[in-house]
Amino acid sequence: MKTNYLRSRRLLVTAAGAFFTVALGATPRSPGEERGRFVQVPVDNPRSCANEMFRAFEDYYSPRMHRLRARYGLEAVVAGESDEWKRILRLRHWIKSHIAIDNDHPTPTRGDTFAILDAALAGGKFHCTHFSIVQHAVLNSFGYVTRRLGCGPGRRDDGGHHGVNEVWVNPFSKWVLIDAKYDAHFEKNGLALSALEIRDELWRDGARSVVCVVGPDRRPMQPDPETGRRETRPDTYRWCSWETDTNRFTTFPARPTSTLVVLDDEHFRGNTWYRDGKPHWAYGTPYFLQTTRRDWIEWTPNVLTSKTTIKGPRARVFLSSCTPNFRSFQQRDNNGTWRDCDEEVELPLDQGARMRFAFRTVNLFGVAGPEHHVEIACQPAND
Repeated sequence: MKTNYLRSRRLLVTAAGAFFTVALGATPRSPGEERGRFVQVPVDNPRSCANEMFRAFEDYYSPRMHRLRARYGLEAVVAGESDEWKRILRLRHWIKSHIAIDNDHPTPTRGDTFAILDAALAGGKFHCTHFSIVQHAVLNSFGYVTRRLGCGPGRRDDGGHHGVNEVWVNPFSKWVLIDAKYDAHFEKNGLALSALEIRDELWRDGARSVVCVVGPDRRPMQPDPETGRRETRPDTYRWCSWETDTNRFTTFPARPTSTLVVLDDEHFRGNTWYRDGKPHWAYGTPYFLQTTRRDWIEWTPNVLTSKTTIKGPRARVFLSSCTPNFRSFQQRDNNGTWRDCDEEVELPLDQGARMRFAFRTVNLFGVAGPEHHVEIACQPAND
C-alpha cells in the first residue's frame, strides 16, 4: 500500500514581502526603539497530539477510493457545499437514506462497502456494523479521517452493542462521533461531541446536558411515540473501543484485525464492561490494547506544530504534522491566498509591525487542516 507520510525535506523557502503579515497596532518607533529585538508572541493554536496507536490510513491512490465516489454518485451529494462539516452531514444522510435497518436478520453479504451498498440499493437491510463500515469508507474517500468504534452501555442488564464512527472535523479541530444508522450525533451547547466527551458527560451526571440531533439540519431527536424512547441515547457510550484497522477499506480483501484500543482510566479499572449479559469478549485476551493516554486516542490529524528561531531581522519556522495522505504545507499571503511552502520557512521581519503568519496542511484530496499561527513582535530595547 502506498502511504503518503510527511517527508522531511531540508529545502528552504524564502518568504518575500508577498507572504502574509498582519500589522497589529503598528506605531512609529524612535531610533532607539528600532534597535530592539524580535520576540515570538504566544498564540492559542489548536492542540497537537502525536499519533502513537492508529498509524494505518486509507490510501488515496487506491482505485477503490475513486470507484466508490463514482459508482454511487457521491460527488453530487456534496456538490455546491464548501463547508466541511455540512458536507460530512450530507454524506451521512445519504447513507441513512439508502440503507434500511434490520437488527436481527441483516441481508447476508460479505462485510465490504461495495457489497453492502449494492445489496442495500437492491432492497437489502442491515444493522449498525454495516452502517459504520460504509460510513468509514465514504468519508475517508473524500479525505475526511474517519475510524470505527464499538460502544455499549456495558451493564449486566443493559449490555447491548453499537457500531459507529468518529470523524476528524478540521474546522472544529476535534473528533466528532457520528452515527449513520440513525443519521445522528450528540451535542452540548451546540458543540458536536466525541465519543470520550459523551462518555465524560455520562460518568459525570448521566449526560443531562447532552442532546442527540439528527439529519443535516441537526434537529433534536424525538422519542418514539409508541415506546417513549429515543432510537439512540448517550448511555450507549459509557464504554467505548476503537478499532485499529483504520485502513480496512483500501486493504480489502485482507482480513481486518480484531484489536481494540480502550482508555485505561478509573472507570475502566473500577467497573466491568458487559456485552450481551457477559463480560466483553476481549477481557483476558491480547485484543484489548489498553492505554492510560487519552491523547493517544484523541490524536490530532492535520494539525500543525511549529518551532521558530529568530536571528536578526529574519525568523525561521519549522513545521511538522501527522497528516494522512499529506500533500503539502501552505502559507497564506498578503492577498489571503494559500500557497504551497516547504516545512522550513524563512520570514522577513518588520520592526514597525507586530506580525502574524498563517500556515496549514492540505492532503491529496484537497482537504485543509486547521490554521496554525506564528506571531512575532519587536520588543524595544528599553523594555
